[in-house]
Amino acid sequence: MAVINRKQRFATEGIRFQRHNPDGTIPTPERFLGFANTANIQTLGNTAPLTIKVDSESPQTRTVNFVGANSLNRLTVNEAVAALNNANFEGVQFTVDSRTGRLKGSYAGGRRARIQIEFLNGTAAEVQIAPGNYKLFVAANALQASLPEILAIPADETAIIEFESVDVGELLYLPDEGTDLDMDSIVPAFPLGITGSFLQITNGVTPVTQPKKIQVTGRLAAALDFGQGIRHGGNGLEIISFFDDETISIGLPKDIKEKEEIDIEGAKGTVTRMIIGAMLQGLSPVVTLKEKDYFFLELIQGGRLDRLNGTYDPPLSGDSDYPTFFAEIFSAIYTRGVRKITDIAAFEKILLRSMIGMEGDVPIEAKSWATYAYNLVATEYGDENDRQWASWQEQTLSPEEFEGLRVHEISMPAENVSASESR
Repeated sequence: MAVINRKQRFATEGIRFQRHNPDGTIPTPERFLGFANTANIQTLGNTAPLTIKVDSESPQTRTVNFVGANSLNRLTVNEAVAALNNANFEGVQFTVDSRTGRLKGSYAGGRRARIQIEFLNGTAAEVQIAPGNYKLFVAANALQASLPEILAIPADETAIIEFESVDVGELLYLPDEGTDLDMDSIVPAFPLGITGSFLQITNGVTPVTQPKKIQVTGRLAAALDFGQGIRHGGNGLEIISFFDDETISIGLPKDIKEKEEIDIEGAKGTVTRMIIGAMLQGLSPVVTLKEKDYFFLELIQGGRLDRLNGTYDPPLSGDSDYPTFFAEIFSAIYTRGVRKITDIAAFEKILLRSMIGMEGDVPIEAKSWATYAYNLVATEYGDENDRQWASWQEQTLSPEEFEGLRVHEISMPAENVSASESR
């Protein structure tokens, strides 16, 4: 929408944070990155759960199987790609990023079409279907099924096999349930004497809107370096939000390099002066919250958080490398005159593209509520195409646009937060 100008801002609606990709770029549903070279997942074993959440949709949790990997303490990117794709996350495809060589995830939108087919053995003897990958072509759409072992169908009995679409994000035109299956459309061909009909069909769907946020969480996510988990711990690529009046204040002082006046004096005392104007270097935000949030503290500061035993150790003095992250601040803005707090004309969104930070001093005083301040530094940002961006961006949103973001439904539910040591 166009700029909503000459409005008055009152308080803050809230703020949310998320770590960068390991290469320092902002994660998007189209590009979220993990590790390069090798990763050590030995402490997790051959199988481990992983949770992916897109925007405000329900999170998907799958068990990822690494049995085929040569070594769990030196897992390769290609081995991780194979295992993650076999886990069948709806709409998510994993590849090797051509630019960085890192594990890359992409969300295509929509979900896979799935159909169950009931196959009937009409012969007088048992028929065996060989293991392998079978592809089914229906109305120019390709679906596939994988049989890990021999499927034996006794005489005059049935077996059910599930096929799913190869691609996601497009509407698939599939037949009605109960219709007969054209057996010639299956490659490789099924044995003679087998007939089939469509038992249950779930069509693929096209997403209504382009997704904006992606989260990949859990111990496995951190071990695969989503959200810079290998160096800085954490719960992977998660969003931590503070809405519902959880913030007290957000200060945005600017980092300004003062102007310079450089003089050269001649033999007779005349002065030639060069003036270099002040330069804006970024921001030094200070966020003050009502409550202590160790997940947030770990997100911005790193350190070692044991989520099972409730202990947190900050970074050591020699840890000069801090995690990088970005943040979005939302504030209500109003027209002039006497207004109720619900008479919101629009919302202001401030995107802080690249930051580091740490917790400020927290005094313990008698008869006083503790407040928790976090000192941040926002600098210029370079994206994956080496384009430079300013350290922050301001945008106005209509109330309807802000409502469409569904900011209260973005953060991961508590049951998906791993209760274990994060580093």
